[in-house]
Amino acid sequence: MILYSSRHFVALALFLVANIFIPLDASPIGWEFAVTLRSKILFLDKQMQIIASAAHEYEELSALTFDESEELIYFNDKKHQNGSIFSLRHDATASSAIVEQAVQRTGNESVAGLAFDPLNRNLYWADMHKAQILFASIDTLAKEPPKVLVDLHVEGGRPDGVAVDICRRKLYWTNCKIGHASVERIGLDGKNRETLIQDDIDMPRGIAVDQVTDRLYWIDDKNGIFFAVESSKLDGSDRKLVVQDKHQEPLQLAITSDTIYWTDRTDRAVWSYPKPSYDTLPTSNATQSPDEVLEQPQAAVKRLATWKEDIYGIVARTDFYQRLQKDDSCNGVVKKIKQRLDKTLNATRSQISEQMDKLQQEHCLNGGTFFAHNNYCMCRLGFKGARCEISECHNYCVHGTCEISDFGFPKCYCQTNFYGDRCEYYKCNGYCLNNGHCVVDKDNSDLSCECTESFSGSRCEFNNTETCAAYCQLLKQQPDTPVPNHCYDVCEEMNSNGTSIAVYSRPSLCSSPTVFTGTVIIVLVSGTVACLALVALIVHGLRLMYKPKRPHIKKTFVVRKQARHNSSSDTPLTNRPLATEQCEITIENCCNMNICETPCFDPKLVEQQFAARDRKPCVKEDKKILIHNMDDDLMS
Repeated sequence: MILYSSRHFVALALFLVANIFIPLDASPIGWEFAVTLRSKILFLDKQMQIIASAAHEYEELSALTFDESEELIYFNDKKHQNGSIFSLRHDATASSAIVEQAVQRTGNESVAGLAFDPLNRNLYWADMHKAQILFASIDTLAKEPPKVLVDLHVEGGRPDGVAVDICRRKLYWTNCKIGHASVERIGLDGKNRETLIQDDIDMPRGIAVDQVTDRLYWIDDKNGIFFAVESSKLDGSDRKLVVQDKHQEPLQLAITSDTIYWTDRTDRAVWSYPKPSYDTLPTSNATQSPDEVLEQPQAAVKRLATWKEDIYGIVARTDFYQRLQKDDSCNGVVKKIKQRLDKTLNATRSQISEQMDKLQQEHCLNGGTFFAHNNYCMCRLGFKGARCEISECHNYCVHGTCEISDFGFPKCYCQTNFYGDRCEYYKCNGYCLNNGHCVVDKDNSDLSCECTESFSGSRCEFNNTETCAAYCQLLKQQPDTPVPNHCYDVCEEMNSNGTSIAVYSRPSLCSSPTVFTGTVIIVLVSGTVACLALVALIVHGLRLMYKPKRPHIKKTFVVRKQARHNSSSDTPLTNRPLATEQCEITIENCCNMNICETPCFDPKLVEQQFAARDRKPCVKEDKKILIHNMDDDLMS
């Protein structure tokens, strides 16, 4: 180990100040999620609310990973001149963060994914530009350069996401090579490389190992607008489709005990989806189109938070050290990690005072183990919180007894007649209607109802008074009608009290069908007539609106008996040769003089006169002459 004492002295000094000047209920951890934006790292609580931020001096952050055993975050900055990967220790009690360079920049690195092995303290990352997966021990980075674990350059691969299976000592990664994408794994010793998934996969991005359920999760950015989150067993078998959606560009994902989280570059957001039980996941079907998959019922994805900057990586606190202490595959690794931490702690404790030892012992409650170098409490199974002060069973079971499972989750054993995950439901709730009393049989737990006087039925759903009143009404009119036995008492009581049967009968609307039918007919007829009148009014209005307007012309002219021989303005149209008396011509609405039928001249005679003059009739010229002569007569 290199330079542990100085770091531990700083951490312990901060711990001493925090215990003296900060209340005991203050959290030394404080955050549940961490995400990388372009220019900073955000620490978030369970509701995705910002608690603190750090690494503001960096320009383009991308991938990050979390060493939960020592509370260290490792992140990448694509544009930093000197370093490529950095470590960050966030201290919530002191509201500070210590950032140190972990991997020196050697060229044009492009780190896409990061992973950490807390047992060997090795840092793994995928360099997309070099097409390699590299690793280095954080204890020897100052002396030794990084080493190549997998070289994909020859085959044209593009490694993206990486994840470490701490318990089984495997490294998983996604290869997003176009046309030949895959999900692969290799031993942490660089041996036994395997391809797990290579069919029906387009562009896999982030990947994560769920140590509790022994399953693998990855994101596949499908061609087009769709993406999917898929899962399989650690050997690639039992492939399942978790969720499929569209209009996102997912990058990295994180897994907790009950939820899947991922980052989205399109909306600059963090989304979540409930982690289903592995035996209820739908099988991934390559023959189904994305639209067919979306039509199948599934829970809705939920947007948790959105920011103005680009978002890339995400990590979540899983507490897997506590939950995997009794797991057959992981208990050996967890034990070795704890022994290493204890050894480091013992080496540090020799340099601190007895007062500090006493504060450390009192800091973690309920048998929790305190680690001074990162101001952290490792709790026993069944407890949680910054100081192990919260029992997992506290107020968990409503009507039952709580016990902690081997994986550290609370489980309820319900009292008789109660059920539910937390024993929150009573069997009789809502069973008996109309104020009936529910009774549970002690022998077979069957439910029965004790009804009030006026109700009956297995669930007191029948109103005896209303039912018997109808029978009484019928019995009065038809004495031979069969009536239920319990209704005779009701009828006799009604008769003895002088109560009219009509009180218990249906409303008059139902008992007088003739009146009701007549009213309905009148309403229907009136409505029909009103509708027809309205239609006629609309049609008439439209006709008036679109009917062309005719000109209104009305003039009266006096026609002389005989034409004046010395007048050149006289024409056959202004004379009536055969009439003995003069007449008046009234011209009204005669279609702009194109057609004008008047009784003051004979068209045949006019035509003969035109022929006598040896010229063809010209309607327009004659019309002008007619109007001109008429105007002359009026002026004279």
